[in-house]
Amino acid sequence: MYPHFRYELLAAFAHWTRRAVLVAVLTAIIAACSPPAAATTVAAPDFDSLVQQADYVVRGTVRAIDSAWVTDAGQRHIITKVQVDVAEVIAGTPPQPLVLEMLGGRVGDDEMVVQGSPRFTVGGEYVLFIRGNGVQFNPLVALMHGQYPIKKDAAANTSYMARSDGTPLSDEHEVSLPLPAPASTASARSTAAEARPLTPEEFSRRIRTSRQKSADSSHEK
Repeated sequence: MYPHFRYELLAAFAHWTRRAVLVAVLTAIIAACSPPAAATTVAAPDFDSLVQQADYVVRGTVRAIDSAWVTDAGQRHIITKVQVDVAEVIAGTPPQPLVLEMLGGRVGDDEMVVQGSPRFTVGGEYVLFIRGNGVQFNPLVALMHGQYPIKKDAAANTSYMARSDGTPLSDEHEVSLPLPAPASTASARSTAAEARPLTPEEFSRRIRTSRQKSADSSHEK
């Protein structure tokens, strides 16, 4: 029914490669969710800010991904729903079942791409920092900075944390590094002594510690 087209939503503007349909909807979304002069990249929050901005933080596995056309205010756009089987609630109180709803996705030959939004894989396991699910155009804190895949080391039979670009996460404070990593940063890390990546359990503990510190600080005020 619809000719093939691809939408790319940047952090501060939309560039339409074929049909200019969703301009009004996306303009409203951008105005509501982005600062007036936002750059085309998303600033990485520091670790404590990432933790505190999240409504809840979970460790879970993606069960299903479904994209569909929806109509909002007379405009059609693609929404993707990601069903997550929660294995561990690290912070906050997520709904059950947990279904993330975000702008963008693919329906047949039609694709709408939100730049900066990480992709999910069915069967993939992640630690997710979630905020405004069903309200914001993307429910991850700072987009790609709110998704941390859990990777498997087959040789060692262990799991470890990675950033959304697949880079191993050896320290929680590395979440504040830009994505993708600049060549200078990548080079510096590759020449440094290799650090063991965080395990999911270690990452969870550090998230809880940060959340507790914030709660304690609030009580003292």
